[in-house]
Amino acid sequence: MPRKELGYVQLEWTCPACQTRNPGPQRTCSGCGAPQPDDVEFHLPAEASLLTDEETAAQAAAGPDIHCPYCDARNPADAQTCRQCGAQLDAGKKREAGAVLGAFQPGPAPEVQCPACGAQNPASARVCQQCGAALGRPTKTAPAARPRPAPSGGCLRYVLLAVGLLVAAMITYGVLANRTAGTVGTVVEARWTQTIQVEGLVPVERSAWRDEIPPDVTVEACTAQVREVVDEPVPGSQEICGTPYTVDTGTGLGQVVQDCRYQVYADRCTYQVEEWQVIDRVTATGNDLAPRWPVLSLAEGQREGERSARYECVFMANDRQYAYQMRSVEEWAQCQPNSRWLLEINTFGQVVSARPE
Repeated sequence: MPRKELGYVQLEWTCPACQTRNPGPQRTCSGCGAPQPDDVEFHLPAEASLLTDEETAAQAAAGPDIHCPYCDARNPADAQTCRQCGAQLDAGKKREAGAVLGAFQPGPAPEVQCPACGAQNPASARVCQQCGAALGRPTKTAPAARPRPAPSGGCLRYVLLAVGLLVAAMITYGVLANRTAGTVGTVVEARWTQTIQVEGLVPVERSAWRDEIPPDVTVEACTAQVREVVDEPVPGSQEICGTPYTVDTGTGLGQVVQDCRYQVYADRCTYQVEEWQVIDRVTATGNDLAPRWPVLSLAEGQREGERSARYECVFMANDRQYAYQMRSVEEWAQCQPNSRWLLEINTFGQVVSARPE
């Protein structure tokens, strides 16, 4: 994802010897004079101002600083020899760079209380304005989580009981539906239903991008909508950027960037087009073994649609009637009156299978 560069901020580092906070570009501690160790991490200050001058940009662009392999002194990336001991820096250790340090939040930050005398100081202060003691990094106190009331034992028991009853009911239904008893039934009736759909051309509203609309249709309305999101700007696109954040450059400066993409807009239009839709159904029924399709009388602009059929055999068994839908017309054709069939009937009185005796 493309990054948009906004500028730079001066980072800080904390001296491990005396806990003094120091400006990022500073190479020795202002509290005790100790050199900055090569493993000390840079961090964002409580308050940061965006720097956009060319000198700051050039300093950051030079690359991560190098620590001398002999005296550990920190040197600029373009230095050939150590500024402190004069040694060659070919074997020097470059500072780590590229870590995301957090969101860039300009503006005032809460004051910092001095741990030594209790005085309040600006968040940007590194030493107490009253006693001179070193001020550590401000800490953000997270708000205490609001306790959630625990569910009462009675409510929990009711919930568990309801879930248990539901599961038991589902299991019972499955068992009863699959528990069958065999019996012999006699065919008393053969029923059939055959249906043909009638289709007609009906105006239907659709939507599409303007360049995808079929020709010779009526366009009703168009609105500009996001069609795609791309990494590079194109004519008419709108830039959408995320929250600015700071990346460590290894120089004591942090680069403030945003991840940006570009929304490309296009006209999304509604239009009307005529399509074949089901407008009627013609059905024929009977109770014989000679099913017949209904006779269609199609008007102009109509056509025949899908055909469907349902074939049932009605049995008399155990002094009651059972209707069973056959899987095919060939199977149903065997439902001759008074023929005997072997039936499997479940607990709910439904025929689950049937075959001639």
